[in-house]
Amino acid sequence: MEIKKRVITTCIGLSLVSMGAVSGELNSMTNEVQQRDFRDGSSHTEWTLGKGSYKLSDTYKFWFDVDRDFFDNKDSANQVGWDTEFGVAQKAGEFAGFDVTLNYIYRYDARWAHSNRNKGWTQNQYIFSPYLDKTVSLFGKDMDFGIEIWSQVGTKDEQSLQDISGVETNFYLSGDLSDSWNLSLAWYNFNYYDKAEDEYDYQVGTEDYLTYSLPLGAGFTFKIENYIEAYYTPDSEYTWASAHIEPALHFKQSFNDHISFHAKVSYEVVDWEYERSDNVTNYNDTSNNEMQVLIGITVK
Repeated sequence: MEIKKRVITTCIGLSLVSMGAVSGELNSMTNEVQQRDFRDGSSHTEWTLGKGSYKLSDTYKFWFDVDRDFFDNKDSANQVGWDTEFGVAQKAGEFAGFDVTLNYIYRYDARWAHSNRNKGWTQNQYIFSPYLDKTVSLFGKDMDFGIEIWSQVGTKDEQSLQDISGVETNFYLSGDLSDSWNLSLAWYNFNYYDKAEDEYDYQVGTEDYLTYSLPLGAGFTFKIENYIEAYYTPDSEYTWASAHIEPALHFKQSFNDHISFHAKVSYEVVDWEYERSDNVTNYNDTSNNEMQVLIGITVK
């Protein structure tokens, strides 16, 4: 099963590169490895076998993201898994001043104990997601504003399609505030099926970035990422939040017009994670800082 998926993925990637060389329709394909080490002793290695997109026509685009995961857990069995996504984007014209794209997405995720394939889970998600996008002016700057309408069904361990079913209405705003500062905001409205209670639960969330960039020359860039993510479920009075301040050194070197190498080293100088349910604080942790190393090659 694992070998078959790896072979299929590799063949897809090589085919896309070959077609791109002939027709020039390959937008990009990235292969990279990311190592994340946490202060508590756990780690996560993610090997991206292939991530990118391919222009099928002026109307359709295919994209893919295939990751192999390795988890070294401090207090439990080590795990391995897959994290994959395949999609087709269809340009659907304009509506009320927005450019409209229809996204058809399939996701396959799996994780299991390294020593026992039977101890784990698999997920399949089937998603339809219209996306509306336009440029707006904010503080005298052009920003990208998006509205995402998301509906899906999905199975957990090949059971009912209702298990991972739900809808979302999400809003996005992003753009450069100056030559050095970039802002990215997301506001989520989720309504997903809760199998334990046999009902759909509403959840609101946000995921926001404020990033500072300083070019250093010779392909190097210094960045500071300020990040916060939070979710609240009214039905259970559940709150989860996470934030960090993460300086990073990025490097990029182009070998020619089609191939480039990139790398990144970062460390969370500030890390915070919080969880509260039923008016009880489950944890409030500021000690699990993360160090990250990433290297990769992009073909376009």
